[in-house]
Amino acid sequence: MQRMLDRLAQAADQQSQLQAMVGRLLRENEELRDELANLRTRVTRLTDQRAETAQALRGLAAYVTVVNDQVLRQSREGTSSE
Repeated sequence: MQRMLDRLAQAADQQSQLQAMVGRLLRENEELRDELANLRTRVTRLTDQRAETAQALRGLAAYVTVVNDQVLRQSREGTSSE
């Protein structure tokens, strides 16, 4: 009888430990879900910023090309007229 009571007490202790582990795992899982959502939001924001930066760089490259062409044209015109 004592042996049976000891086994029941041991089983109850194990069940309590398992429930505590499940609780911790559920909390960790929720924290990971939140972190994943935050990371997805950050990726979206960074992707948008990258697109804006790429567009600005294309505009700057076009402007530099136009200015470079003007400088070359003025340089040639200045050289030709001398």
